Amino acid sequence: MLRRTTAALLAASLSLALVACGGKPSTSPGTSDKTDAAPTQDAQQQLTAKLNAYIGCFNAVDSEVHGSARAYTGWIKDLEAGPSGRETRVYGPSEIDDYDMKQCDAPITEAIAAQPALPELDAAAGRYLQALKALVPVSHEAHDYYERQDYEDDQFAKGKQLHAPLMAAFKAFAGASETFNVELERQNDAAQREHLKALEQAEGRTREYYRLAMMLEAKAIMDLMGDDDFDPAQADERLQAFNRISDEAHAKVADQEPGKLDWNSFEREAENFRREGKERLQRVSSKTPYNDFERRMLDSPSMAPRGSAGRLLHVYNALVFQSNRQ
Repeated sequence: MLRRTTAALLAASLSLALVACGGKPSTSPGTSDKTDAAPTQDAQQQLTAKLNAYIGCFNAVDSEVHGSARAYTGWIKDLEAGPSGRETRVYGPSEIDDYDMKQCDAPITEAIAAQPALPELDAAAGRYLQALKALVPVSHEAHDYYERQDYEDDQFAKGKQLHAPLMAAFKAFAGASETFNVELERQNDAAQREHLKALEQAEGRTREYYRLAMMLEAKAIMDLMGDDDFDPAQADERLQAFNRISDEAHAKVADQEPGKLDWNSFEREAENFRREGKERLQRVSSKTPYNDFERRMLDSPSMAPRGSAGRLLHVYNALVFQSNRQ
């Protein structure tokens, strides 16, 4: 799993996006034969539905909330004390709106109650939703306060009052997010590997097989190369494995219709990821230092320097987006 960076009191996520497992549409009960495969298929569909509900919420709000926390804490010199009132560049937290909550509230509540029971993941999902709900009102109040520039009228009096509960809510969310992310990745990775085996057995190496296989290899690269102390030889092996499955996929399915244009977009992002993985390996292997500007950009999702964990994550998330469009 990609490691999270910590800024003072706040664990700020690098927003590792998760890939939804692509299951087939369920068979109508009225037309299903009583075969040994039916219960297995139903169980797989139930698991996929549960994981997709969790993943949908996580992908919808997690990066946004952590980015909001980074923006808010970025201009405050002393996070313990809060705003001094002398700051010239001020940013409030982003608002968590009704649409965001619709991706999480009912879907997570229903998924927790749904089969199969996954005690550790279900508990983590419940804590995640609870932390998100607790954050909403204080984040909303702070957002409006800073958006309307009310701090100019009260000399930051309310901003100072809101700081402690807002930081406590951000910190609680960060902890819940970390646990949820770990459990969700663990369950999702296992489910996808089982799904990959089933796909190959049932249909052979189709476009869907290659998409999933490539994403699993990409995820393994992210897990390994998220910190600067990874083993270069192991990283090179993982990159070569990604190259092999990508090249095989291009040779076998790139020209297939329908969906050729969408697949080409996915392949372009895969090439970007391949190149950035190589850059990351070269930078860490050669111990190339970051210059002053690059160091300032390390935590920027879009401006992170080449060869950094943040840059690799940025192109990985673009690959995830294209994968989920297939």
